[in-house]
Amino acid sequence: MRFASCALAAVLALGGCGHGAPPARSTSTASASPAAEQTLVPIHIRERGIPGSRYIYITEQKKNRIVYVMRADSGTGIRLSQGTGRSDFVNPHITFHESGKKTLVADGPHATVQERDRSVLMTGGAHARNNEGMTLQSDTLRYDDGAEMLYGEGNVLITTARNEQLRGQRFDYNLRTTEIHVTGEGR
Repeated sequence: MRFASCALAAVLALGGCGHGAPPARSTSTASASPAAEQTLVPIHIRERGIPGSRYIYITEQKKNRIVYVMRADSGTGIRLSQGTGRSDFVNPHITFHESGKKTLVADGPHATVQERDRSVLMTGGAHARNNEGMTLQSDTLRYDDGAEMLYGEGNVLITTARNEQLRGQRFDYNLRTTEIHVTGEGR
């Protein structure tokens, strides 16, 4: 994941090197290696955006292809070591790039990005719309990077461009094929 702010990358790099970490207390014998004596110190990050913009931007790419671009009002993150970070964002606006030139834009009040699996979880009610006029609504919306799938859960409402509605409790949306499956009884 590439952060648009160089400041964030610099903070992560410094934190990964142990700068500013208090000396670790050793409870081992003198034969222990220096690496065994290190303690992990969590790094807390508060991001405010890039110069000239009021937003934070994150771009996820695979093999030089943009998968999604997230814009958010603000964000905070915590990182213990490489692959263990988590970032929380306020008012995320995410443009997912589907097959071809299709896009799906999702909005919600909150999102969490996990560094380990590059997943994104939008909570507090998510609303999405593709460029063909279909809308998706659900209580939560989760993006699975490995499968390039979106999963919506709770109070699902899908409305087609022809104003046909489908309700359920869960949907699975494949961003590569644009197939959608809805399950569960809707209200």
